[in-house]
Amino acid sequence: MDRSGHLSQTHMIGRIYSVYCKDFVSYNEITYFPKEYLNVLTGPNGTGKSTIVSAIILGLGGDPQLLDRSSSIADYIKSNKSSAIITVTINGRSKNSKESFKRTINQNGQSHFYVNSKELSKTKFLDIVASFNIQVSNLCQFLPQDRVQDFSKMNPQELLVNTMSSVCDDEFIKNFNDLKEMKLKLLNAHADREKDKENLQKEQKRLEQLQVTVDQYQERQEILQKINVHKAKKLWSEITVANSRIDELKSSLNKANKECQTRKKTYELQKRAQQEITQKSFDLRQKKEEQIKLISHANNAKNKLDSLLESVKHKVNERNFELKRHIEQATKNKMEADNLKQAAEGKNQELQQFYKYKSDLVNELEEHGKIINQTRETTMRQYNRRREIEAKLNDEKIPEVTALKHKIERLQNIKTQKIEELRNQNPNLIKAMSWVAENKHKYKSNIYDPMIFELNIKSPDAAMCLENLIRQRDLYAFACEDKNDMSDLINELCVKQKLSVNIIYCAPGNRCLYTSTVPLSEITSIGFTSYLVDLVSGPMPIINKLCGTYQIHNIPIGTEEVSNNTSIIPKSIRVFFGGTKKFLVTASRYRSDLILTESTIQRKNQLITLDSKQLASLQERYNNSISERNQLRNKLVEVDNEFERLQATTKEEVEKKRKIEQKLNYFENLENEVKKLNDKILNINRSFNSLDDAEKTFQKNVLSDFKQLFEIEQNLLKILETSEKSIALKKVFQLMESVHIRQHESQMNTLNESEENYKGACGNVEKITKSLETHTESIQSKTEELQSLCNGKLPPSKDFPFKSEFRDLSKLHIEQIHEAIVEFQARLECMANVNPQAIADFQQRQEQVKLLKQIIDQKANQEKNVDGQITALFNNWEPKLNNLIETISAKFSEFMESMSYVGEVVLSRNDKHDFKSYGIQIMVQYRKEGKLQTLDKYIQSGGERAVAIAIYSMSLQHVTSVPFRCVDEINQGMDATNERNIFELLLREATKEGSAQYIFVTPKLLPDLNYNDHLCVSVVYNSASMKPGVNFPRC
Repeated sequence: MDRSGHLSQTHMIGRIYSVYCKDFVSYNEITYFPKEYLNVLTGPNGTGKSTIVSAIILGLGGDPQLLDRSSSIADYIKSNKSSAIITVTINGRSKNSKESFKRTINQNGQSHFYVNSKELSKTKFLDIVASFNIQVSNLCQFLPQDRVQDFSKMNPQELLVNTMSSVCDDEFIKNFNDLKEMKLKLLNAHADREKDKENLQKEQKRLEQLQVTVDQYQERQEILQKINVHKAKKLWSEITVANSRIDELKSSLNKANKECQTRKKTYELQKRAQQEITQKSFDLRQKKEEQIKLISHANNAKNKLDSLLESVKHKVNERNFELKRHIEQATKNKMEADNLKQAAEGKNQELQQFYKYKSDLVNELEEHGKIINQTRETTMRQYNRRREIEAKLNDEKIPEVTALKHKIERLQNIKTQKIEELRNQNPNLIKAMSWVAENKHKYKSNIYDPMIFELNIKSPDAAMCLENLIRQRDLYAFACEDKNDMSDLINELCVKQKLSVNIIYCAPGNRCLYTSTVPLSEITSIGFTSYLVDLVSGPMPIINKLCGTYQIHNIPIGTEEVSNNTSIIPKSIRVFFGGTKKFLVTASRYRSDLILTESTIQRKNQLITLDSKQLASLQERYNNSISERNQLRNKLVEVDNEFERLQATTKEEVEKKRKIEQKLNYFENLENEVKKLNDKILNINRSFNSLDDAEKTFQKNVLSDFKQLFEIEQNLLKILETSEKSIALKKVFQLMESVHIRQHESQMNTLNESEENYKGACGNVEKITKSLETHTESIQSKTEELQSLCNGKLPPSKDFPFKSEFRDLSKLHIEQIHEAIVEFQARLECMANVNPQAIADFQQRQEQVKLLKQIIDQKANQEKNVDGQITALFNNWEPKLNNLIETISAKFSEFMESMSYVGEVVLSRNDKHDFKSYGIQIMVQYRKEGKLQTLDKYIQSGGERAVAIAIYSMSLQHVTSVPFRCVDEINQGMDATNERNIFELLLREATKEGSAQYIFVTPKLLPDLNYNDHLCVSVVYNSASMKPGVNFPRC
């Protein structure tokens, strides 16, 4: 069948041919074929009508944020499926051609894009979609169910842009963007030019300020020039005077050199004569020195012999003393030997008595040693046993007890941890809890802390379900059993203390007043494990409150298997949980059917989960460990007592053994003493024999010493004779030297005088030479300084730069020139010190001022050019815009009037050329006594805004350039009259020849409508109870 009817190929481009979905939201697999004009999708809520619109938007590359449902693309994959596929096929640019746009989605939120089965990047994919003038983010083309209200939130500028994107060609939109850019460029250029003018004024003002500095600088340079000229003249005068002085010094130097040579010859003659006299004096002095050395050697030899003589005499006295000491010692030894013999005899008798019972002591000693060794072995075994018990106690049982204790404390202190967590997040709640804890006695009945602290949840899954079921304000609310207490508590916390907390009433009770309508045994086969009320423990009034408010006694929870059995769950169960899914059963507003809504839930970590079985198990293990620990400690005490007894036995035996060993050691020492006494007696007897030898040795040594004394005295006599002879010779030579010196003393004085005269003449030559060098260096230095002041020239040069100035100064003396320099320098010091950088800054700013003037002129010309371009483009673009607004406004007014309302579309702007302010305002009047007002979410009701949005959307049909539009349940909130009028208007306008394709989603189809061949109504009824294998005909 030819679906295009009478449409041309141009009109067919971009219209949707088909929409294919697989494992998308609630669909397993579906293909939807819309007609070329108006397509109405209807059916009960929750059956999947809006899912088709979502598939079109996402399939053409739209982001999930456009749907305002879920920000994650992975949430659009059907439950228990790993991926989803969307394929949107549109009519191509050539006859009977098709363009296929495919998007695949996986659980990781990743998407892959294909155009005609060829995978492309998202950017290229969107470029191809946009080339068909399909704008998925434009609310004028796509208006999903959840974003109907966003249309009225658009400001006039956004509405104009979206309208133009929907109905205008690319050139018109480009011209608008160009006008905004050129206007912005013009404003920026004008601002830059004004800024440049300000900079120019600042630079000119600064130049005026710098001019004074420049004048001061020039005056200062003139004075510096005069100072340099005067310094140069002064230097030249000083050079002239110095040259005259050098001539005088050269003449004096010649005279001084002649005088020096004369005195040198005289000095050398006298010096040679004096050297002969000095040599003779030296010879006499040498002879005298030789005699002095001989005398010194004789004295040294005499001293050595005196020392040796004293040494031999001392040795004779020592030998005599030693002989006397030997005689005395021999007498003492004889007496000592008698005493030692008596002591040795007594000790021998004592030893003879010991030898009689020695063997008994040795046997007793060995017996005690065996007992000690046995006791120590037993002690070591007890010690090792103690170490084993202690290791087991310290390394196993005590750590085990401590770990179990900490685990139990952590489980029991969850409430404390939760309070610390909320101290920063909700300080008002913690402050209120503290006050209530301190003042509970003031109230008649019980006051409970918020549920998050009072309730204990038996499993994390149950906690997750409750957190996603109970409202936040109830979870964090205080509960009172008495209404008067509740009123007083509200007054105290909320009014007086101004704390933002909630307080609820819970009827008192000591048992649960509710039972489940469906027994758990009937639904366990579906996948349910328990009801929520069975997994919650806490104060019974709060449990009854939750049952009455949230029906937790009728809310079962189960595993993931529940999601596969939703169709057989009893109808009386309206809320249930399966794994991480929450299921809500609601009644349709339009029919008697029930709607099942599925959502994913997550743990919020608000409620306290305390596993009582785990706590009881830990407590039992803790008690067993305590008992085992105490048993080990008792064993340790028993081992310690036995250990102490063994140590006492060992100590007693060791003491007995020690006493026997002392006896044995005593007699061993006694044997050694007897032996030592005998040895000592033997040595004393030997000493009597050595006394005779000592007397013989003494006589022999004394005879040798007397011979040595005789020889030393003979040598002393010889040395004394030699020394006296040398002393006499020394006196003779000393007298001869003294006579010689007196005879030639006058000649020495003459030589010294001649030497002084020679040195004075040399010093005079050196002085004149240094003065000459100093004057020469001074002239050289001053000449260089003069050249540095005169560009390297000297006054005799023809090109000397200061000839005229030197002529003017020729009559002045050096003192007068110096006074002039001082005067000029004084004037210079009185002037402000000018930074040479200021002169460079002055010149640079002159160039900057010149450049700024050129730039300002250039920018003025550019502004004129841009302004001309804006005028030319605006004159061409504005009539088209006015025509567009007038066309849309005419249709909008016509449609509003047909419903007995008033409306118009106007262009809003601040200024003719303020293109950024250009926008569209929708003006409406729904009551005869009212006036036209801007469409606004704060003024009109939801139904009134829906009427205006629907009519505006249909007004765009007459200037449309988009191939199709999608509107989802725009009739929500309208009354019956408006809903029928809008539907008839849509039917009339969207089915006209050449109109854009229109997909309209509504939950109900009004009766008695005027249908035509351009209308296609599709009924959507997607359900798990659908019979398999059923096929529906395609329009």
